[in-house]
Amino acid sequence: MRKIVCLILILMAVTGLIFAGGGGQKSSSAKNITFMYWDEEQKPGMDTVVAGYTKATGVQVETTIIPWAQYWTKLQTALPSENGPDVFWLNFSHAVDYYPANLVQEISSYVQRDNVDMSKFPKFLVDMYSYNGKVYGLPKDYDTIALFYNKAIFDAKGVPYPTDNWTTRDLRSAAEKLTDGNIYGFIAAPDTQSMLDSWILSNGGTLISPDRRVLRWNTPENIEAVKEALRYSQDGISPTAASLLETDEETLFMGGLAAMYTSGSWSVAPYYEALGSDLGVARFPIFKKPANVIHGLSFNISAKSRNKEEAWGLVKAFSTREAGVAQAKVVLPAYEGASDAWKANFPSLNLQIFIDAAQYADIIPRTTIKAAEQDDIVTTYLDNIYIGGMDVATALASIDRECEAAAGR
Repeated sequence: MRKIVCLILILMAVTGLIFAGGGGQKSSSAKNITFMYWDEEQKPGMDTVVAGYTKATGVQVETTIIPWAQYWTKLQTALPSENGPDVFWLNFSHAVDYYPANLVQEISSYVQRDNVDMSKFPKFLVDMYSYNGKVYGLPKDYDTIALFYNKAIFDAKGVPYPTDNWTTRDLRSAAEKLTDGNIYGFIAAPDTQSMLDSWILSNGGTLISPDRRVLRWNTPENIEAVKEALRYSQDGISPTAASLLETDEETLFMGGLAAMYTSGSWSVAPYYEALGSDLGVARFPIFKKPANVIHGLSFNISAKSRNKEEAWGLVKAFSTREAGVAQAKVVLPAYEGASDAWKANFPSLNLQIFIDAAQYADIIPRTTIKAAEQDDIVTTYLDNIYIGGMDVATALASIDRECEAAAGR
């Protein structure tokens, strides 16, 4: 019996070390830290890792969830002061602005000191969260884009399910057959990451300059792709962009009012909860070549944190396979091998397509100069096209001209 008790205690200690990312023993002088993120759905996974870290180290972690709509305003206000979160989520879209502003602590020295194996994360994610040759964030999860569909609507119309070899012509043909009354065959929303980025790249278009300083949309391939995407709503087989302002695309798809919709791997969990066995997923349709965009999140430390060692301990705790598995009920984890747990959580879906897409995907187009301003320019002109009826070629030329000006060229 004594041997069994000892074995249990040893196993408990080892588990604590895993979640602490190799952290040390509890200390009565340990400082408390704060952790901020935006997704309530991921709370169970975050809580699991935080609890393990606290148990192993004695460091108490005050966690705050700020909804996406307010998160970036809150973070931008808080980070310049010492009252901001010690640890927080960051995505690449914002990292390109935050890193040069010295708001995020570079962690290369911690990574080297504690022998964190960065090869366990996809290189594209490590590169996303590095700046000037230094590591600033440890990868959390990543996402690519696919075609989601409602099997029940396909079955009712006798239309074969999408395959991984579907072209945009196949998509169009099926969408026409599936549109009926209040049900749309496809949602062609004017969203860049979920739709237009991959759509344009598949047509051989371009989205950003080679040096990643300027967004570029004014090419014949881009004009052709945007016009083709716009035809869906013009022909009534997709809701219009104006109508999506009243009832958004996710509500329509999860409510069974649309047969198909392109979105990211982050949508798997909520769509499966809404549609269950009626949910299907296939590779993003091909225009001229397979294409996709890849994005992801990271764990980061505030440059103003007064508790950097404790903050690093928590970030490191999130850099294990076990931590990745803890998040896998909601997102595609970045840590090597943890994706198996994500796939196992949704066995009826072919989720390997998201992982395979990473092999040929482009990094989401975000510039290194005034990223938010250039993104706003694109959004404004897409709205002018989809809602205001602006000529596509004129709008894309305006995007390039104004983005060039924003970048100081």
